[in-house]
Amino acid sequence: MNADRSASWSLACVLWMLAGASQAVEFQVLDQDGEPLPGLVLMVDGVPASSSGPYVMDQVDRRFVPRVLAVPTGSEVTFPNSDDVRHHVYSFSPAKTFELSLFSGTDAPPVTLGQAGVVVLGCNIHDSMVGYILVTDSPQYAVSDAQGKVQLPDLPAGERPVSWWHPQLVEQPPQALGELDLSTLQTLKLPISYTPVVESHDHSPSLLRRYGPGADDTYGY
Repeated sequence: MNADRSASWSLACVLWMLAGASQAVEFQVLDQDGEPLPGLVLMVDGVPASSSGPYVMDQVDRRFVPRVLAVPTGSEVTFPNSDDVRHHVYSFSPAKTFELSLFSGTDAPPVTLGQAGVVVLGCNIHDSMVGYILVTDSPQYAVSDAQGKVQLPDLPAGERPVSWWHPQLVEQPPQALGELDLSTLQTLKLPISYTPVVESHDHSPSLLRRYGPGADDTYGY
């Protein structure tokens, strides 16, 4: 092989490797009014999987933490209780119906989520607690942070099918955006008007409201 052909071959190899190389991608998602959109799940298809767990939905200060969790189909999710009161977590969602009776610490068994869809969580003791688990078949996904920023740490270059979901859709399926090259985006505006979550500071549980003063202390809820 002469020098010119060797140089051309080397350049072609470099370009091929660059085309297939993965890269970290960060951009911001905005609602239709241009406001940051936290708690949005962005899903990318046609790429290698990059998430392997563990998947944890904690309970802290009588809130689900994180409020929105995304996991691949078939995942096992643990529900530790970091509060000093017991919780009774449940879901009636079609994607997964389950109930974790009164528990504290790490007493609750893990829950396997074998069907793609939205799992809305509640606590039978504390009515203000609401959380969401999006179970997805997409190999890569990320949840936007409090400032609406999305980070995809291992995304191949090129256009890929992209979809999104947000708690304001409740149990509607993810919405398709078509094929996008996320590596070229700085912002992504979506057709939803974000309503900020008003965190409740009322820590009186349902049991206390049902059975009167003293129930909370008596039963450790």
